[in-house]
Amino acid sequence: MSDSAQFPFDIAVVGLGITGVHHITREAEGILRRCRRTFAADSTPWVLAYLRTVSPDVADLSGRFRPGVHRARSYQAIASDVVAAAVEEAPVCFATYGHPKMYSYPTVLIQQAAAILDLRVRLLPGISFLDTLLADLGIDPGFDGLQLYEATDLLVRRRPLQPDVACVIAQAPTVANPVEGTSADAPANLARLQDYLLGFYPAQHDVVIVTSRTHPLLAPLLQRTRVGQLAYALARASQSGTLYIPPVGRRPIADQDLANIMRRTPDR
Repeated sequence: MSDSAQFPFDIAVVGLGITGVHHITREAEGILRRCRRTFAADSTPWVLAYLRTVSPDVADLSGRFRPGVHRARSYQAIASDVVAAAVEEAPVCFATYGHPKMYSYPTVLIQQAAAILDLRVRLLPGISFLDTLLADLGIDPGFDGLQLYEATDLLVRRRPLQPDVACVIAQAPTVANPVEGTSADAPANLARLQDYLLGFYPAQHDVVIVTSRTHPLLAPLLQRTRVGQLAYALARASQSGTLYIPPVGRRPIADQDLANIMRRTPDR
């Protein structure tokens, strides 16, 4: 284990953002330079090439994901690689796509294992799919709030939705698919998601499937459809797409006196 005065962590977990190297923060870059090994969960060629210019030893973990293999096994293998390296010679870095605590299960496994082994973990934020989605759509959740759910969890727990609050559903194109690659059950799973949403939204309600750009020369892909046609649209969307459902209408004001106070212009 490393000298705590020189390295106040054994494992650094950093987010690489969405748009390749353009989203890597200076803070993350500084950590990458200090770590003896970097394990990258971002197979984008130009990202790996960049990481090799700032880190002395970069391991590409994309090979851990294989068609037909349950994602949980891949995540466990990734966490095992990172933690084993930290035990052998810390500090090491796990660099992952997006934000390290935004739907990144390997980060959870790394933290759990590190706690058992008395390894210190430092988390550094990155730009997530939610950040780029808000920019791609030009929306501000400060006005009406925001609901955020993972597609499969939404169905498994039958989570109630508020139609008057904007909703973001992550991993909608791969709902109920635990393995890498296309599942034979995909059409039925997508129909199940559509049917569930129809319990809260009109069939003609407009929604957007957002695929943010992964390179500065690309443009975000905004695929507009309706709730009643969602399964068909998701089947043809990028697997990295995120579903955005705007509110059906605004919730009426319940406390008019407080609203009037907040609207009052301060005396000068």
